[in-house]
Amino acid sequence: MPRRQSSVSKGGTAQSRVSHIGLLGLPIFIILSLFNLGIALLRLEEHQYTNRAFEVTSTLDSSARQSNGVLDSPSRPLLPPSIWSTRKLQEPVDISPFLSANETERAKNLCGKFIYSTLQRAVQAGDMAEEVFVETGDIEFMWIRDSVVQMSTYLNHHMDKPWLRFIVEGAIRRNAFNILQDPYANAFYHEWKNPDELSLKDRVIGRGGFVATRNYELDSGAYFLSHLYDYYMAKDIYRPEALLAEPMIFEAVLLLVETWIVEQNHEEKSPYRYFELSREGLGTETGYTGMTWTGFRPSDDAFKFGYLVPANIHAAAALERVLILNNNIWKHQELETKASRLLSDIEEGIINFGIVTDQHGNQMYAYEVDGLGGVLSGFDDANIPSLLSIPLLGWSGYDHQIYLATRNKILSHENTHYFEGSQLKGMGSPHTPKNNVWPMALVIQGLTEEGNDRAEKMAFQMKQLLLTACKDAMHESNKVDSACLFTRTWFEWANALFVLYAEATLGVQCDVIGNSLAWETAVAHANDPPNGNENKNIRLFGKFYTNPYHNNPKLSHHYQGVAASVKFDTTPSTIDVEKKIKNEVIAALYARERKQNAPKIQDLKVSPASNSLRHGTEQKGEG
Repeated sequence: MPRRQSSVSKGGTAQSRVSHIGLLGLPIFIILSLFNLGIALLRLEEHQYTNRAFEVTSTLDSSARQSNGVLDSPSRPLLPPSIWSTRKLQEPVDISPFLSANETERAKNLCGKFIYSTLQRAVQAGDMAEEVFVETGDIEFMWIRDSVVQMSTYLNHHMDKPWLRFIVEGAIRRNAFNILQDPYANAFYHEWKNPDELSLKDRVIGRGGFVATRNYELDSGAYFLSHLYDYYMAKDIYRPEALLAEPMIFEAVLLLVETWIVEQNHEEKSPYRYFELSREGLGTETGYTGMTWTGFRPSDDAFKFGYLVPANIHAAAALERVLILNNNIWKHQELETKASRLLSDIEEGIINFGIVTDQHGNQMYAYEVDGLGGVLSGFDDANIPSLLSIPLLGWSGYDHQIYLATRNKILSHENTHYFEGSQLKGMGSPHTPKNNVWPMALVIQGLTEEGNDRAEKMAFQMKQLLLTACKDAMHESNKVDSACLFTRTWFEWANALFVLYAEATLGVQCDVIGNSLAWETAVAHANDPPNGNENKNIRLFGKFYTNPYHNNPKLSHHYQGVAASVKFDTTPSTIDVEKKIKNEVIAALYARERKQNAPKIQDLKVSPASNSLRHGTEQKGEG
């Protein structure tokens, strides 16, 4: 039978072609509608995906982001982010009933001051904040560990403010860059230094290039890896995977994992040598345990035995989170294989070597072991990770009963660095003078309290913290019999932990308090006599996003610099107060009469309890 001729010739008219398309219109419309519906569902899923809540525990559905089977592994359940970023306890608590009104008010004021301290004083941002250098405080180096905790203060807190997201992301990039410079270094310079121009004293400790100190500390990498996960899990961040997928970030992650694998066999494979360590820089002898070796504790002190148990617990927690990130972002088979094997080895090492039995028959976590029978137990250091901080480090495999036995031991005089005096009691460190307690350890002791009297115990730690803040700042350590004898005038790591503790125990929002305090400071500074530093006084929040052209005192709109330099909460509870304070600032700036000797607000530190000026004297540390 001859084939039926089409009614539309190959070269048909425009009208006939339109008629032909019209016959296909319905199925095309259906296909396009289904396609658009699929796109809408994917967008809805991604919107939900990028607004993850803290309590997420379900398995992550990443089907919309699969990458052609590069990684062949099952989905991994999400783990909670660290308390450094959430500042939330699993069981909420309110300690205010156990504090006086003056104590509560001072705690809130310090919290409001400290939350912006790093941004005001310690941040140096490059162009467009692509990279951000974060100083630790009175030492002008960037410690990986310290900077992570400093920046964690702003996760889940300010990330809806675009300018602050740039700062946090820039710091992540800079730490990745630092790790790629040298995975064994722990602190870095802001700018490159020519090694040939440094002294022999500097060169023998590894200084040169960007490296400021080369004390290999396992916890530095653990902090960085956990911080990537905290960033990924933070709320109000649009597409966090975009930053984490950058090649420099991934390469830093892979390099850390590979370095940790090398240091499982430190005796045979490690290239690391440091002049403070015995055996020509190799350190005391170690045997294989499965754990990974570290040269220094988080205090920057050299180890006694090679495997620091709390640091390995921290590393295990970090690896658990790396595997989740790899499953959902990088999808790299080599990283999956190496990280999962390393995690298994470290966990076995902790269980087989890191748990010991004391003279009373109680199982407890050791502080350090060497795999050859050498054990340091019944001791803990105030720096974090510590044995005291184990529940906060994020490892899913720790034994709570063994932890409680360990906690009881180290918070007693059986720990050679637990000190008690007339004003303070708590943990210290070989890094600082004897009988000095670290405020950071007081924070960790408070956060890990349990029992029916938990709130009262946590309030006691807050009272101690307020005693240590002699210059309205948290210090490295304080004398137990004279709390205003301290080491380190400016220590941002401790400031950040105070913010965490205040928000977790008082239920306050330190940024709201900080906004109001900033305006009050501006009012006080507005009446200062001209001294050539007006720009510095007015520019409250540093040099990274305030427009300097609005801060020229020669211009009539000089006051706009103050208004531009603070991002305000516009909720009804605060907006009226902020308008009032803003008007006071403007009025003060245009006051005709200036008091020649107006005191600066930061110099007037009146104790609510004694109504006397607080003071403090800095001690020289031993480290």
